[in-house]
Amino acid sequence: MMGRKRPDSFQRGDKNDPLSRQERSKAQADRIRSLLQSSRAQGENPKLSRPGHCKPTTVRYASTSAADSWATMDAGRPLLNAALDAIADGGDRAMLSWPARPGGAFVATCALLREARSSGRLAHATIAYWPWREGAKQAARSILVNPQDIADVSLAVCNAPDTSWQERTLAHMSLCMIEMRLRDLKPRARASGEIVVRNPTLLETTSVFAPANSKGEGAYLPDSEQVLRRVRDYTSMGEPHAGLTEHVRAVGDPDSTPFALFGLPPATAPEGLARYLGAPRIKDLGLDLVVADLTSTGRSEIRNSWEKKLGVLLTALGAIQGRRPALFVLTDDSFTHRRAFSLLRMHAEKRRPKIRAQQLGLFLEKPTLRGPAAEPPRDTAPLSVQADIKDAALAPLRQELLAIGGKLRDYGADDDADQIKRALAFVRRSASLPLGMREARDITDVLYDEVGEFDDALKKLFRPKMALSDLLAVGLRQPTFAPAIDAVVQQIERKVANWEEDTPVAAKLAELLTSADINSGKTSIALPGRRISEVYLASDRAVHCNCAIVDHHSLLDHLEGQDPERLIVIGPTPESIRALLTARKVPSTVYLLGDAAGSSLLSSELAAIETIPEFSQFAVRAKALTTALRRGGADESLDQAEAEFHAAPLVKERGVDFTQSDGRYRGDVVHLMMQSGIRLDYRPGGEVLKQSPGELRPFERAPAREIRKDDRILVLDASIREPLRLALATSRTSQAGLCVYHGEIERIRTRLPGGTIAEKARHVLAIMKRIDATVGDEQYNIQRWLRADIAPATAIGTRAPGAARDWNRFRIFMEAVGVDSQMAEVYWKAAVLPTRSYRAHEGHQFNQRVVSFVLDKEAEEAWKTKQGLWQQVLESVDVVIDVEKKSVGASNG
Repeated sequence: MMGRKRPDSFQRGDKNDPLSRQERSKAQADRIRSLLQSSRAQGENPKLSRPGHCKPTTVRYASTSAADSWATMDAGRPLLNAALDAIADGGDRAMLSWPARPGGAFVATCALLREARSSGRLAHATIAYWPWREGAKQAARSILVNPQDIADVSLAVCNAPDTSWQERTLAHMSLCMIEMRLRDLKPRARASGEIVVRNPTLLETTSVFAPANSKGEGAYLPDSEQVLRRVRDYTSMGEPHAGLTEHVRAVGDPDSTPFALFGLPPATAPEGLARYLGAPRIKDLGLDLVVADLTSTGRSEIRNSWEKKLGVLLTALGAIQGRRPALFVLTDDSFTHRRAFSLLRMHAEKRRPKIRAQQLGLFLEKPTLRGPAAEPPRDTAPLSVQADIKDAALAPLRQELLAIGGKLRDYGADDDADQIKRALAFVRRSASLPLGMREARDITDVLYDEVGEFDDALKKLFRPKMALSDLLAVGLRQPTFAPAIDAVVQQIERKVANWEEDTPVAAKLAELLTSADINSGKTSIALPGRRISEVYLASDRAVHCNCAIVDHHSLLDHLEGQDPERLIVIGPTPESIRALLTARKVPSTVYLLGDAAGSSLLSSELAAIETIPEFSQFAVRAKALTTALRRGGADESLDQAEAEFHAAPLVKERGVDFTQSDGRYRGDVVHLMMQSGIRLDYRPGGEVLKQSPGELRPFERAPAREIRKDDRILVLDASIREPLRLALATSRTSQAGLCVYHGEIERIRTRLPGGTIAEKARHVLAIMKRIDATVGDEQYNIQRWLRADIAPATAIGTRAPGAARDWNRFRIFMEAVGVDSQMAEVYWKAAVLPTRSYRAHEGHQFNQRVVSFVLDKEAEEAWKTKQGLWQQVLESVDVVIDVEKKSVGASNG
């Protein structure tokens, strides 16, 4: 098959043909334009292939984290079919992925092209992805495509009895020749130490063309390097004698590749897109579909201006001569979905002939389109809900904050407007706190007693002056807004001062727990976040609480596993609402305790579920929750306005320091500047996770001094640090080390003199002061350290290490209780550090631990059990654009 003569129907032209290539292309383009014009009135796409033109072939996919776990795209089949239907009828569609995110719209677009070819539904395709950003491609690099399946598709195309559907100006045979060679890839790994490439990635099997920046060149330039890049670099397919050079060049050409994906940049005016929509390929063959990525990741760079720029895109598409391509919008939050669909409907009214815009839903249980189709619960038992939304007097305060935020955005100060989002979050969190503000502060002072970035951030949760300091700083930068900001900050401080002993929600919770029926093991209390759960468990109130405590992120698993009879949801959030809507087992009674500020993110979530047909099985529960919230005092109109600020992405960190470790580092530093704008600081020998071209492991270890421009590395920014920290804390190795340490603490406590913990602590403190006279009054902390093995479990079922917050204090404590320094260091590195929270001054050790974890086999279990963790890791890969090495003197050793 590989050596047979190419059929005439695949030829791009005979060299003896009297017509030149340009003349043939012009004639072909004229014919296509004629077809486009004649089909526009019928809303048909003449470029759709005939049904059954070749045998459909199933294609399997895997992730680089589990290269042998092949699965189809059945979970995302509704999305792929809806996009193909949009190509067929030209109608715009907005799809909401819920309750899980779709794993990247760019991945979905690449998969769409692959599935369109393998199913036989499209003979060729031209699809655009908007808004283009270089980082969008990263996730597609870590999706593998089965090479045998790709080869089978091309073999079926070659053997098709009817080839009249093929566009002769396109390189169909070149694509087949390249893809059929994938059968030669070795199914087994090579010898250890070599880069193994057994499967191509989704990205390198898709012809992707980024928009050119320079106005003096074409809108889209040829890029043959991308065609099976890894495969050709590390196998014999890339050698000159392989005979694929011309084929690779043809598939990497935007004018000749059969299936092309073009990037469309976000523009502020339709004229800014004219150059790209007028590219030769699009002008000659038309544009089949535009995929608009309005997921939280897709909006990350256009941020608050996405609505205006989406409107510009719609206007530009409407001006295309001939058949207007359909727009397929993918979202992952209800608020964005509703606003995007509203724009689609408005523009649909202007189309002639009219084609109705549609809103669709994609039910995803896991954040990936791969795997079996999700099976939503068929029999969703109705909910019995009682809602108590306290303190409607907060409405004017929220309105003032939103007004200031809107004016800041109109002024162009998007970064400063984000401080409004943080202020709203502080009000929301404080109003729904299950205990008084004073007690919450006292507990955080004990749990997080160091001076540093991490501890300060947690203390800020319950301190208005710290939490609002950034908002006050906005007034200094923007003097026009200073009076309004000062006034609203004073209002917040006065309001929070009334919650020192009890918040309205805490008082209501205490009232409920006076009932013995409710305050029992058959009742679960869901708190807004893991930090709030930890603070509540450490409070005096938790001593008399017999209920199970869980945080909103873990609520769904808790409902399925524990099946409580009653559930009290404190400060309802979208996460908790999704759990209540989708759980197959629900409590007989649900109490929603919140504040007028705390219910602000629920209305749009519930409204979308009630109106989208694909989520109809959840509509009864959604209606029950909506009715309960309205009766309880929620303000829907104000909630929608606040949800807009919640949906807007926050400004990312500017820099992360991975040099520090238990003291000020004074050695050389390697500064890595990333494409996203963040700067990473490493010690020269600090380990970096560099994306590997091989498939034995998705990442490889490299010292920072060896990182070069254009390398792709894992960026441990704020969005991924906490999920990874949690994975570290709950990993099998970390918990085993912690168990050994807690066993030692139990033995230490047993042999210490004294009848009570307080007496034992006083004895240890006296010894510590003899070792180091600078030791302060640590008695309360020592009591906590001595009870580490019997402390309450956290909301996720694990135990905190219960140890000192820095190595020096830990070492002195260990010496005081009779543990030598060598063994103390083992406990510190193997048990305490892996299971505790990340801190800035532990950046070096945290980074080293993450590197070991990702490269270790123990991480594979985390990828399987932690939904979305691997996807978050992939989205955190970025490109190095500059490396600077700075010498700052002697090392700290």
